[in-house]
Amino acid sequence: MGTSDICKNKRYIDIFKKLVDVYIETGEPVGSRSLSKMIDNQLSPATIRNVMADLEDAGILCSDHSSAGRKPTEKGWRFFVNTLVETENITDIDKKSLLALAKSSGGKSIESILEDATDALSKLSNCVSLIFSSTTNESIKHIDFVLLSPGKAIVIIVNEGGIVENRLIDIPKDVDISVLEKARNYINDKLAVMSLKELQNAIYGEVTLEKNGIDSLAKEIMASGIDIIKNDENNDKIIVKGQSNLISKARDIKTLEILLKKLDEKKSVRNLLDELINGQGIQIFIGSETKMFELLDCSIILAPYHDSNNKLIGTIGVIGSTRMRYSKEISLVTYTAEIIGNIIKKLF
Repeated sequence: MGTSDICKNKRYIDIFKKLVDVYIETGEPVGSRSLSKMIDNQLSPATIRNVMADLEDAGILCSDHSSAGRKPTEKGWRFFVNTLVETENITDIDKKSLLALAKSSGGKSIESILEDATDALSKLSNCVSLIFSSTTNESIKHIDFVLLSPGKAIVIIVNEGGIVENRLIDIPKDVDISVLEKARNYINDKLAVMSLKELQNAIYGEVTLEKNGIDSLAKEIMASGIDIIKNDENNDKIIVKGQSNLISKARDIKTLEILLKKLDEKKSVRNLLDELINGQGIQIFIGSETKMFELLDCSIILAPYHDSNNKLIGTIGVIGSTRMRYSKEISLVTYTAEIIGNIIKKLF
């Protein structure tokens, strides 16, 4: 029996859905006798046992031993998510918490807004939440150079998505503000719509800089500023919150330790998101469908958010046990992504 046959059989669907619902709530394998008491039409334990055996043969249920109850396999979770999950309406309390992000966003930096959003999602979902906002290939909206002290300056770069990057660079101690202003004005007048790579190439390849009043010192400052931003691994904003939410749900301490370690590694999270992001709406990945969770009992739900030009600029999501409450978590992730997108569209 394949999953397509199961979909056509209401009894099989009812039993499987009820079993999954119970397993999500308890985390314990579910027996036929327990299900018999819960199902409205009061099927006998023997009938339910036969159905569960067929579902096990189909690969969507499994048991730890012959006399134990059943639980969903990874294939079973995928079947459940693809065919049976219906998203819940967000509660008024949750909606109020997320709408507060928009109301409190005035005057805040994008970084602060993303931090607040990730924190709120973690608390509402009771899962790990994460957000990824890439600046690497964004078009540049504005660059500024601010003299901090003799020999030190801050480079401020703002892309079209509204992400702000601040970097400290070394400059000659005798450089005055006028040189920094020349560098800033030239970049913003001529190169504001280029990517970081295009901007970098243009500065190094530009032969008419001196004709535009840009001396070698200003050119050096511009090149240094772009170099440090282009090469800095922190260009990609990755925020992870709520790792402690996994502790109470962990059934295997070693597995938990592996996951927490991976979540603390920015490179691991970036690789995970690079593997999954496609900007095509809500995405759900279960267990071995991702390299990061190949041996872990985890699922991840992701949703993209966009700027005013409908360009993908980031992704927000949650990570939790495969027995997470998908109907609720999908709604929370989707709504949070919408809130962030709306904030960014209004600000930029």
